[in-house]
Amino acid sequence: MHKLAPTSLSRLQALSTLGPRFYQVSVYMRRLETLGLVAATGRSDPAADSVEYKITDTGRAELEERYGSSPPALKDD
Repeated sequence: MHKLAPTSLSRLQALSTLGPRFYQVSVYMRRLETLGLVAATGRSDPAADSVEYKITDTGRAELEERYGSSPPALKDD
């Protein structure tokens, strides 16, 4: 289990629940990507300076290790 910032955990949960989403490239997303918990899909939105990410199997396993088979409900951003 990795030590993750609350923002990173929230994004990981959103990707798990809602599917691929666009996020601006940030230290949080780069760390999740470096740890293999998320992967860029290859789609981007230059106008918003964002990239689409999806959760990986490793990311799902991380959430399951933390929260079991049913992760906590997402809070509104």
